[in-house]
Amino acid sequence: MSEVQWKDDRRSVWNRKIMNFYWVIVLISLLAELVALFITTRYQVFDLSDILVHNMVNLLTLQLLIMGSSEFIIRRLKRESSYLIILTGTALSTVLIFCNETVDGIKYILLLPMIISLFFDKQRKLVFALAANAVVTTAFYTFNPELLKLGDIYGLISYIFVMLGSFVILYGLLNRGKEINRHLSKSIKSEQDLLIRTVIMDRQTKFDALTDMYNHKTFHEYLDDLIVQSDKYELPLQLAIIDIDNFKHVNDTFGHAVGDVILGRVSRVIKQAILSPDDITARFGGEEFAVIFTDKTPQQAFEMIERIRTQIETLSHHEMNGKNVTVSIGLASYRYGTGKAAIFSEADSMLYAAKRSGKNQTITQLQHTAV
Repeated sequence: MSEVQWKDDRRSVWNRKIMNFYWVIVLISLLAELVALFITTRYQVFDLSDILVHNMVNLLTLQLLIMGSSEFIIRRLKRESSYLIILTGTALSTVLIFCNETVDGIKYILLLPMIISLFFDKQRKLVFALAANAVVTTAFYTFNPELLKLGDIYGLISYIFVMLGSFVILYGLLNRGKEINRHLSKSIKSEQDLLIRTVIMDRQTKFDALTDMYNHKTFHEYLDDLIVQSDKYELPLQLAIIDIDNFKHVNDTFGHAVGDVILGRVSRVIKQAILSPDDITARFGGEEFAVIFTDKTPQQAFEMIERIRTQIETLSHHEMNGKNVTVSIGLASYRYGTGKAAIFSEADSMLYAAKRSGKNQTITQLQHTAV
């Protein structure tokens, strides 16, 4: 989901919540009229009862007309303008003032659309709500000033100051909210940048840049941990050391740039062949690679490492005029309790045995013993 679509969805959710709040106001005003009607009827104030019934019908009719029109525009015409939401609040406030002229202080309900405008997080929406209130106040003061119960010019000035003071406070809240939001955005951005830098630095300390394999240091850290687990739970563990044959000749003949290409290509073959996430591949150093098998029998490890060797042998390198390279491999199985030095020494011995006996082959402990 795009950021624009997400914002539109959030705006629709808030518009719906505000409209539901308006419906609650309609319901509360109806209940208040019913309570007032019940009280006047109980005490047999018949003249007031007739007035209240008439007032209740007028109020409910106007409120339903306002809310129905807004709901039609939102639901049928698919227009969810925040200005429409503010105007709906202004219209409801106007009707409540008009139909409740006996209620002292009812005029201050015109603050409602200004407060509602805060949810849209835009100063211009607050200015629009104030302008709508000014239009309503001017109309009341011109045609029926008694509804506002301002008394005299001082009452009007006092009312204007209350509205303007409320506007200033709400405007300040909006600005403060924006400052907090900007600060949070900067903090989140800084944390994200720090996290990215940490991940990059962590990757640089664990991975070889050329081959994207674990480096020498990380290889030994994993091998240490796996030796501990193998001793504790008697889990199978094999170590293979892979060395590219005659790699110095490749560098001397075709250059180190071609040598780097060959290293990258050989590493890809190794990584693609090692499918289990529990097995570890690393560039051990120079033209040497290492593979740690953690959940395989010696035979399974041998078959997989032989498959790697044959795949590397069949590769044709156009940088070397179509020639290929081969690898020699030493493979050793861990014997519980002997420690890291033992398995590493054995794998290294198997590698040198493979080199001495013709290269391009895998030598295991069993084969070496038989020889």
